[in-house]
Amino acid sequence: MRNLLLGVVAVGLMGSILGCSKAHTDDSISNEIKANMFSDPQTKSANVSVDVKNGTVTLTGEVPDENTRYEAFKIAKQTAGVVNVDDQMSLVQSPAAASAQRAANREPAANPKRASKREREHDQQQEALVRRPLAGSVDNSPYGATSGGQDFAQQQPAAPQPTSAAAPAAPSAPAAPEPPAAPAVRHVDIPGGTPVHLQMIDSVDSAKNHAGDIFHASLALPITVNGEPIVPSGTDIYVKLVTSSSAGHLAGRSELTLQLARLDFQGASYNLSSDDYHDVGKSRGARTAETVGAGAAIGAVIGGILGHGKGAAIGAASGGAGGVAVEEATKSPQVRIASETKLDFTLQQPVTLSYTQAP
Repeated sequence: MRNLLLGVVAVGLMGSILGCSKAHTDDSISNEIKANMFSDPQTKSANVSVDVKNGTVTLTGEVPDENTRYEAFKIAKQTAGVVNVDDQMSLVQSPAAASAQRAANREPAANPKRASKREREHDQQQEALVRRPLAGSVDNSPYGATSGGQDFAQQQPAAPQPTSAAAPAAPSAPAAPEPPAAPAVRHVDIPGGTPVHLQMIDSVDSAKNHAGDIFHASLALPITVNGEPIVPSGTDIYVKLVTSSSAGHLAGRSELTLQLARLDFQGASYNLSSDDYHDVGKSRGARTAETVGAGAAIGAVIGGILGHGKGAAIGAASGGAGGVAVEEATKSPQVRIASETKLDFTLQQPVTLSYTQAP
């Protein structure tokens, strides 16, 4: 029977090892990266293509900004089975810049057309002024068409001759203002051993909460690196309940253990690894034994008086039960961390933050 059980366990372990070795194929890695990008609000709408070959991920396509580009790179880098990430993504040109470029390309071609149209109108007006007096001199001059035409022409001021110089061009439309430059994205590594001081927003109770519960808090002091504030105070941070035990009615003590869970900063979430915050309530084992023992002793004395030897045994049992009832009526002390309580943690693993630095 023992050999059969060992064989079943060995087969199960071998199946698990084979399953794990097949899990990280190129197709499974590609599908997992695409699923994580689709579930991420920052990379969901980005046009990013994922190609995996022998564990090397190649990212191509257009992204709207550097933040989306880094988020897509980080998702691919953190996927299990990925050996390397080749970033070939490019930034999309903003609509305002494209519109300004098209306007600049159209404007030089418009001025020559306007200038040539003015020149044609000016030539037509000059030609009409020259022809008008010659037509009237034929009917009114008594000296004939030739002499009358010459005398009338001498009385008229000389018509200005058209010049070959082009008319002044109309002022060009003002160029569209350039869009403001995108703020620089900064990447900072917060090393392990960095202290984190927070203030609880939610309360924690050993009698109500269980291991795995997440609680909301905020930074009481900024997180600094080399004396420079990186994450400001008031930033949302979350802690998780690692262990929780409530004291029994007769013995035991209540305990709570908390750890940092994650940090939400400028629209991104970062998983945190920290030391433990441990809080223990008062133990009731000794006090319970004293209460039960005292009840049994008093019961034995009263039973001995009333019923001799047999009465003493009955009295001891009754007295002990009375002590238990008194102890059960008194609630065991629980551990409770109230809202606005300030707690201190220390990071155990480094964290890389990407954020936009305020001007």
